[in-house]
Amino acid sequence: MDRENLTRKVLPGIVSIFALGMELITFPPWDTLSYDGALYIDIARNLAVSPANFTYQGAYMMYRPPIYPYTLSLFYHFIHEPLSQLTVARLVSAVFFALTAVLVYLLAMELFERPVKGILASAFFIFNALAFTMGTRELVHSEFTFFYALAIYLLYTGRKRKNPTRVYLAFLSAGLAILTRYTGLSIIAVFIAYLWFTEYWEWVKRKEYWIGFALLLLTLSPWLYLGHLHYGGALKPFEIASRAVTADRPVSVSTFMEWLFKDVGHVLPALMVLGLIKQRQDERGWLLISWSIIGFAMIMTVTHKETRFITFLSPVMGILAVEGVSLIVDGIEKALELAGRPTKPWKKVITVCLALLLLIPVGESAFHLKERWNITGKYDSHVLRYASEHYPARKLLVSPPIYTMAGFYYPGARVDMILHRKDVEKKISEGYYDVIIHKEPNTYLNIITSGNYKLVKEFYNGKFKIFIRKNLGAN
Repeated sequence: MDRENLTRKVLPGIVSIFALGMELITFPPWDTLSYDGALYIDIARNLAVSPANFTYQGAYMMYRPPIYPYTLSLFYHFIHEPLSQLTVARLVSAVFFALTAVLVYLLAMELFERPVKGILASAFFIFNALAFTMGTRELVHSEFTFFYALAIYLLYTGRKRKNPTRVYLAFLSAGLAILTRYTGLSIIAVFIAYLWFTEYWEWVKRKEYWIGFALLLLTLSPWLYLGHLHYGGALKPFEIASRAVTADRPVSVSTFMEWLFKDVGHVLPALMVLGLIKQRQDERGWLLISWSIIGFAMIMTVTHKETRFITFLSPVMGILAVEGVSLIVDGIEKALELAGRPTKPWKKVITVCLALLLLIPVGESAFHLKERWNITGKYDSHVLRYASEHYPARKLLVSPPIYTMAGFYYPGARVDMILHRKDVEKKISEGYYDVIIHKEPNTYLNIITSGNYKLVKEFYNGKFKIFIRKNLGAN
């Protein structure tokens, strides 16, 4: 085997090990847990018992995408302790992050046929603040990014090599991306735009694309059937998910951009824009343009926006960042040539040095964002862990912000929310709940006036209060 082929085989492994190693070194502490992450784990536990039980507290959660909880459920057959389950969820994300880093390298190699560009593109992906942070969170984004990038990679290489099988697999992966996060529906628009830009209407005449769309629909069909069965309509899960997002706090594009610059810094977006400017109207250019612009535009149409929603664009951001560096180096080269100082022999060295220099602020943003996420749910976790260890319960009442996290720390328990409802007040008056955990500024209802509960513990200057039924006793 010649040296070049050996390098091409070894480098993906090095990229994967480096990416996974970075995530393991910066693994989050146990006492950070997100509302959505706890919910995915709660659902996955039920799926481990019954593959059709996509519920939390008896309610179907099909407005949540299924692939990530089903992935976790494979491990939860054997792992039952809550904090161990949390670790597994984060390791799953870390593995998909490492696999995506390899995909970025392979796609960059297909686009540029230069190992240096492949390595640098992977580096910009790895140290993208959003990808780096989501790479160890108990959330769907890392797995979603992998399937999305895999679909793009397979479509591009399938067309490039005239390999219909890869095209079919691209649509299959696109279906999995949609079932990992519903915003994955944007990949259909990306595919169509890319095919239209490169082939105009000729792509419609090719049977591999029609077969591909049929495979995508086939991939979605089990979930569509379950939606019809449990929600009363095949498209209901998507409709309810859209309604839930629309009902959340609206975020303007300008506010979103402020948050984005705060999270990822200014260097990476600037390099991405330069990379887009460098693109030509050819096969490679249209792929990167379709993926980045259409993908971003689709997220901007969502009423409620969070920066983590665009994590799936981190692979193309890494590739475009390298193109941005290349454009800067081209400008330096032309300026020096005009000054009578040719730089051609040193161009690769200048490119690598400039990229490494620019990776410093990019990496700083990544570490800062991960540290900010590491305080998410910290106080909630401390309170709930203490409560679960000292006050076992089968029936709990908790404030809405800790509803899913209570289920995480009390596996198998019945959990209700403190809401202004007659049935909740009646249960309190009857002493139905074993433990009540109140978080300010939620209402107390009749917890104290019912006479059934006593305050046993306060946390953080009274922000959290734990009540137990008077005849329950403390352990």
